[in-house]
Amino acid sequence: MTTDELIAALARTPETATPNRLYRRIALALVLGLVLGLVLVRLFMGFRPDIGVAAPMVAMKAGFSALIATFAGGVALRLAKPIGQDKGTMARLVSPFVLVIAAAIAIGVITLMATEPGHRFAAFTGGGFPWCIILIPICGLPAALLLVWAMREAAPTRLALAGAAIGALSGGVGAMVYAMFCSVDSVSFVTIWYVVGIGLASALGALLGVRLLRW
Repeated sequence: MTTDELIAALARTPETATPNRLYRRIALALVLGLVLGLVLVRLFMGFRPDIGVAAPMVAMKAGFSALIATFAGGVALRLAKPIGQDKGTMARLVSPFVLVIAAAIAIGVITLMATEPGHRFAAFTGGGFPWCIILIPICGLPAALLLVWAMREAAPTRLALAGAAIGALSGGVGAMVYAMFCSVDSVSFVTIWYVVGIGLASALGALLGVRLLRW
C-alpha cells in the first residue's frame, strides 16, 4: 500500500472527526482563545488609555490581523484532514495566504517610503524596539493551545505545516488582542511588524506541531 493509499484509507475510517464536530471545536478554541488573550492583556498590560478615541485605528489593526487569521484558518482546516504528497495541492492551498502576507509587507514598505525622511524611524519602529513581535505570539498562546486540542480531534498528516498554520492563526488572534494595547498606529509598523510577530508564531507552531499534533 502506498502512502497516499494509506492516507485515503485513514480518511475513510469512522474514527476520523466529522467536519461539523471539528469546526465546532475550532470555533470554540478561537472564541475562548480570544477571550483569554484579552484577559491576559487586561491583567498584565492594560488597554491603551485612549482606546475610545483611537477606536477606528484599533479596529483597523484588529481587522488587518483578523484578515490574516482568516486565511491561516483556511489552511489549518485543510491540513486538519489527511493530505497526500501532491505539491500542486499544497501550492494552491498556501498561495493565497502567502499573497496576503506579501501584499501587506509591500503596502508597509510603500507607505514607509512615502513618509517624510525625518519621521520614517518613528513610523517604522514606533520610536523603539517593536515588542509586538514577541508579545503577539504570547497573546496568541491561549488560542494556540486550544487549537492544538481541536486539531488533535482530526487526523493531520503534515504535522509541521499544520503546526505552522495553527501558529499563524493563533498569531492573528494574538495580534487582534495586542491591538487593544498597542499605541502605535503607523500603517508601516502594523503591516510589517505585526506580520513578523505572526510569522514568528507560525515558525514556533511548525517546530512544536511535529510533537503536539502526533497521533
